[in-house]
Order: sequence, then C-alpha cells, then structure tokens
Amino acid sequence: MGQEIVVVQQMGDALRNTGYKNIECAVSEIIDNSIEAEAKNVFILIEESIDENTGAKYVSEIGFLDDGVGMEHNILASCLGIGCTTRSKRNGMGRFGVGLPQSSLYACPSVDVYSWQDGYDLCEKVYLDINMVSEGIQTEIEDPVLAKLPSKFAFYLQYNTIFEHYDFSKSGTFVHWKNCDRISPKTRSFLLPRLQFALGQKFRHLIADGTQNIKIIPIEDPDNSIDVMPNDPLFLMKNNYVLGNPDAPSTFFPQINENCIEPLFTSFTNEQCTDGIVKVPVKYREKGTGVIKESIVTIAFSKIRDLFYDLGAFPAGINPGSSKMGKHVAKMEGISIVRAGREIDFGQFDFYENINKPEHRWWGCEISFMPELDEAFGVANNKQHVELMKLNPEDYINEEIQPIYLQLYSIVHNTIDKMYAENKVMRANSRSADDIKSPATDIVNHVEEGNDDEGESAEVKNNTPIENLIDKGKEELAAQGIEEPTDEEATTYITNKVNIIYADLGRGLFFDYDFSLGTVNIRINTSHIFYTTFFNEIAKVPETKVAFELFIAALVKAIDATNLQQGEANDNLIQEWNVKLRKYISELNNPTK
Repeated sequence: MGQEIVVVQQMGDALRNTGYKNIECAVSEIIDNSIEAEAKNVFILIEESIDENTGAKYVSEIGFLDDGVGMEHNILASCLGIGCTTRSKRNGMGRFGVGLPQSSLYACPSVDVYSWQDGYDLCEKVYLDINMVSEGIQTEIEDPVLAKLPSKFAFYLQYNTIFEHYDFSKSGTFVHWKNCDRISPKTRSFLLPRLQFALGQKFRHLIADGTQNIKIIPIEDPDNSIDVMPNDPLFLMKNNYVLGNPDAPSTFFPQINENCIEPLFTSFTNEQCTDGIVKVPVKYREKGTGVIKESIVTIAFSKIRDLFYDLGAFPAGINPGSSKMGKHVAKMEGISIVRAGREIDFGQFDFYENINKPEHRWWGCEISFMPELDEAFGVANNKQHVELMKLNPEDYINEEIQPIYLQLYSIVHNTIDKMYAENKVMRANSRSADDIKSPATDIVNHVEEGNDDEGESAEVKNNTPIENLIDKGKEELAAQGIEEPTDEEATTYITNKVNIIYADLGRGLFFDYDFSLGTVNIRINTSHIFYTTFFNEIAKVPETKVAFELFIAALVKAIDATNLQQGEANDNLIQEWNVKLRKYISELNNPTK
C-alpha cells in the first residue's frame, strides 16, 4: 500500500517555519497579492492586546484590507491551499502560489480570508487554522461561506480622512491574521516604524508613481496612522521618506521633512551612463521552451550631492558620516534588486568590497528586471532574495549563455568604482585622524604622560590584545568619517589619554563616556539642550572650547581612576548630574513664574 507524500497533520511546525526573513517580508507578500488584484489602496490594521501573565502589550491581530477586484468563489476556495496558485501571469507580483498561506502562517497559526466582488453584501470567507490541522480537526479548506468582517475591521470599509474618502465596499479582500504569536517587534510602537521603513523601500516605485497607497492604522489610535512614503535607497525621489535641507545639511526629519525639500543624491552620469541609467540587454533561456531570448536589465546609479557632503556645512565636530543624515544613509548602503517595480532583495552581491570603507554609503545602485528573468536571477518563491554571487568567468567560458551575474558584473563593479573615486575627490579635504583630535587631547596627554597604571581604561588595555584594540580603533575612526584609517592612526587614537567626540545622541545625556578601547572616549551630545543653546556659541572661541573640554575630561578621568571600585556610584552620579543640568537649562530658557 502506498504512503502519503505529505502527512499534513505533522507539518504544522514546518509550514510555519517557511524561511521569511522577518515580519516585514511576510507583510509584503500580502501586499503583493493586493497589487496583483489591482488594488490601489491597502490598509494594514494593527491591534494590540495585553498579555494576561506579564501585563505587557503585544500585537495580537493584523488585518489587510484592499480595494482590489476581489476573488471569485472558486479562487477564494483555493487561496489558502499550499501551492494552489491563483496567479499564473509571469508579469505579475504573486505568481508562485505560496505567498498567502505561508506568509500568514509565519506570523500566526490562524488566518481568515474574506473577499467580495459585487458589493460587500456578497462577502465570502475561508479559513486555515494550522493547530486544528495538526489535531486532525481541519482536514481541508472548506468551501467559502457568506460572512461579515469583524466589526472593528468592518468600520474601515468606508473611511474618511481630512483629505481622502476610502471605499472598500464595492470589491476587495480582507486577510485576517489572528492570535499572532511571531510578530517581532512585539509592540506597536516599534513595529510601525519598521513597517514604514521596509514597505516604503520595497514598494517605493509603486507609491511614488501614485498606483499604490499603503496606510498603516493602529486600531486603538487611528489618528496616528501612517501613510507609507517612498524610502528610496538611491535618494533620488522628490517625495522621499528622507530629504535634505541645503541650508542645514545635518538636520534630519524623516517623513515630516521639516524644511527639507531636496533629494540627498543626484543621478551619476559619465560617458557610458549619460542620464544615470544603463540599459543592458541580457540573454536568458526561456522556461519551458529552452529558447534563448533577450531581455533588458535597467541599472540606475546615484551619488551624494556635494552640498550634503561638504564638511564646511556641518557644525563643529560633526561630519556627514556621523550626522543623523549620514547614519540613515548608512542603513541604505547597498544594491537594490527590483522585480516588476517591487524591491525583492538588497545587499552587496559581491559586486564590490566594503571592508572598513564607510564611504560606500554615499552612492546608490538599483538593478531592475521583469519577471521573464526570474529563473536567470534565481528569484525565490517567496520573493525575498535572488541568487547573485561572485563567479569565475573561466568556469563558463564555453557556456552558450553566461550567468546574469557575469553579464552585469563589469558595468556594476566599474561604475561603483568610478562613483567611489569621485566621492573621494569631492572629499579630498576630508578629516584625517589628526583633524579630529582636539587640542584638549594633547594637553591631557602631556599632563598624564607616564600615568598608565590606574583606572578602568588601563585595565582594559592590559587585558585586551593590542591587535583587537587597533581594529576597534579603526572602526571608531571610520564611524567618525575617517576614510580608510590606518593601523598607525588607530594606534595613536587608542594611545591618547582622552578622545573628545561630538555625536548626535538623541535626547540622552549631555555627555557619555566609555573605556572599551583602553582609553577614555568622551561623547558630547550635539542634540542636548545645553549644546544647542550654549555650547555652539562657546565652541566659536577656540580657547573657551578647549577649556570646557578640559573641564569634562578632568571629570571623566577622575571617573576612570575610581570606576573599578565604585562604578555604579559613578554612573548614578553622572546620571543625576545630567538630569539636573537639563532641568537648570530648561529653567534658564523658559523661567517658570
């Protein structure tokens, strides 16, 4: 007697561990289906609950509401079956037939799907509960039945904002993730910014051209809903999540973009790339027929505009790389792979090397192709990655068609090299390790010469291999915008008794410190009220600035000397000092009556 190929009851865990990178990718899969159904609007409706055991909030349900064409009865009946694709067009988003059930099971054990075509009154529902499947209770996807959305979600079928009226009642689909147990981050306050960032990047082209609108709505607080904006890693879009202020390049107001109206990057042009775009004809073998055909891969390049890369435009002690703008740009460093207008992968793909070269953040590259090249690019069935990796051309010298990687390598690699070189010329006046060293450092070095035996920094230095400290020193210098710091520069840096660093630490302490490099690193917070109100003026007089740095250095050196014996007390003291400083400066600026 033959055996079942798949014993579904025993596959609960396997079906739920489907290899999605994160919740953003699973959410994107649902949006793909909405786009395939010609939806213009997609609402992501998020509900939080309170854990009865811990009292902590967590995202318990997510609903996806779209105004697409809806699903016919027989298509709805099969939409939750594994491998039962409802999308057969090669030029579409959802061709692989695994996205809806697998992405749903990644996040939760139970999913309901509602759909309607000729008015909401004809809405039908199907469901899949993997726990019931494992227990043998659910053995098939039952036929769709007439049903209504839960009232908290049905509320949004007709929805008004100040600027827009949304009507989902004529046709559409609603996917309901229930009893979510694998959402990360768990809380709404952290999940929403993550979704905004990732979805804005993945669907940026569709949002930018007006064909797609994605709104994230917390059900308990709909006034704080988010309209997902394009998040362009090429930084070329004019309605981007992050734009720049030419008058104050270090300012940073993502999404709000207060006084920020200019794209940070510009299209990279040269003799081969006259408008920032290269169209590359590539050969591929058609699936099914084996016929060799040709398709076009479009590659776009961009690089930082000089006005956002000029050291002279940044406040004292701040360079582009260590500013908030620079840190955001660093998150977008890499090559974007776009399929049919939707980003499916982002990374390095062996087209360039980025070992201790933070300046690679200052260019962008996007490789776009149409779905006929899915096999050539090795597109995964959940559209999360492509297979692009370094290959030896000699291994394919007799092949009729070279792999896509080799067909694209010279153009991508060489253009990145050119952009990198141009940026280095643009920053020919960029800081060296000597440039970031304050005169206060030299004074402390002179006074403390020979005093190497006390404190936590000495403890770290004596117990850490020097090569490890040098590597950490190079990482620190690179983070401060030093291009390709040398071992000698790093050695000098970690040998200093004190290093003064200016950095945006948000709404934290006025200054912070650490001894992890075997020296004293002091970070002065350029966002703190004391810095923005007074220190900026103090810094304009070199002698006053050095005197103030020495004041802070003396305090932290004293902490260094005593920290091994009373580290907790020192931490408490500095915390309390910072609290009082903020209160006193606030009172000075805004006296209470």
